[in-house]
Amino acid sequence: MKSIAKSGYKLLVSPTGHLAVFLAMYLLMAVEYVRFVYRNYSYIMGFDLHAAPVPILAGLLFVAILTYVMFILPRPDNNSYTISMIVSLLFCLPSIVMFQLGRVTIFLPIYTLLFLILLRTPLMEMKQWRLPRIPVRLQRFVLPAICILCLIPFPLAYGGFHFDLSLFDMGLHTYDVRAEVTAKDTLLTSYLMGPLRMVLLPLLIVIGLTDIKRNWWMTAIGVLAMLFLYMLNPEKSTLFSIAVVLLFFLFKSHHAKSGMILYGIAAICAASALLNLTTGNLMAESIILRRIFFIPVIVSDNYFTFFDGHPMLLSHSFLHHWFDYPYGVEPSHLIGEMMYNRTTTNCNTGIVADGFMNFGHIGAILFVAGGALFIRLVGAQMDNPRFFGLLALLVYTFLNSALFTSLLTHGGLTLLLAVCFLIPHQQTQP
Repeated sequence: MKSIAKSGYKLLVSPTGHLAVFLAMYLLMAVEYVRFVYRNYSYIMGFDLHAAPVPILAGLLFVAILTYVMFILPRPDNNSYTISMIVSLLFCLPSIVMFQLGRVTIFLPIYTLLFLILLRTPLMEMKQWRLPRIPVRLQRFVLPAICILCLIPFPLAYGGFHFDLSLFDMGLHTYDVRAEVTAKDTLLTSYLMGPLRMVLLPLLIVIGLTDIKRNWWMTAIGVLAMLFLYMLNPEKSTLFSIAVVLLFFLFKSHHAKSGMILYGIAAICAASALLNLTTGNLMAESIILRRIFFIPVIVSDNYFTFFDGHPMLLSHSFLHHWFDYPYGVEPSHLIGEMMYNRTTTNCNTGIVADGFMNFGHIGAILFVAGGALFIRLVGAQMDNPRFFGLLALLVYTFLNSALFTSLLTHGGLTLLLAVCFLIPHQQTQP
């Protein structure tokens, strides 16, 4: 058994294995975009298919650059390689495939590659601040108290707690509940939700796991509080956060974490495609291939199309006192109307399209650079690999939410404070 486990671990961290599966993922995405996504969803979501020689050749050049950055540049055992793997799989590869086959703007693969390069380049190495962490013995009381205090406003705002196990089915009922609680949201609950489910409660779970014999109750409180929060406001990202921090806690090596991401995503994608081929079932592959990989790309492309030539200059945000916002609904609802003819549909986007929407191509470059700089700043302070799941959640947020929204309401700044004062250094881990 030990030899099997050892062989499995070697495969998990093997550079050759990583490269082979990574290129296989590119081919799988290209095939499934044509066979599954375009064939089944072009008529309702605007997926296009146009295989021309120039985009295909340019896309292969992008794949070569991506491969060089990921697998030929040095791979130190720190979090930059794992972060880059997440960005490559979730946005670089899908944007390249959709540029080659789906006629999205060439600037999406260009700017996502720029984001990846900035995450990997030594020119943006950040120094660690050796700030004094709150001692673990005090965290056992301070962090649970902070979490409980932050939870109190939610049942007060939403009219109490409703125990409803049917919400875990994640059916249409959850959308009705979410619409109901959104109407009751206050300024306080809006600003506390993201930090709670993306930083504070996941941090409570992981700190408990680092010394499970003494602090098991912290993990229990964290998980129960996340489930409590989900039943109050059934956002799938709440349950997603629990899974992410638990999975990344399992491995100390960042090469192993990267292998877990790569092999895990490849296996799930292949299994969902096989399920569709053998049974005709659309649901699994639709959720995984279409929703996770390709919907964010086509939404970003629509932002580039809609706001080309008339940037918003953050007039819908904190610069509204200086610039007039010309529309009656938020940008995400404008794009929802553009894609689905419904202004009630909320199509959020990541930092690339958010930057372009506000300041054109200069904005896209600045927002990409700012996002990469912030991620590397947080990553430099997090030398304890057991807590990497928190950083992974931040990266995922940047890929799917606006820059300032990610920092203010989705927990970015809270995570920076946490890595400076709460997350213990590796050598002081209990």
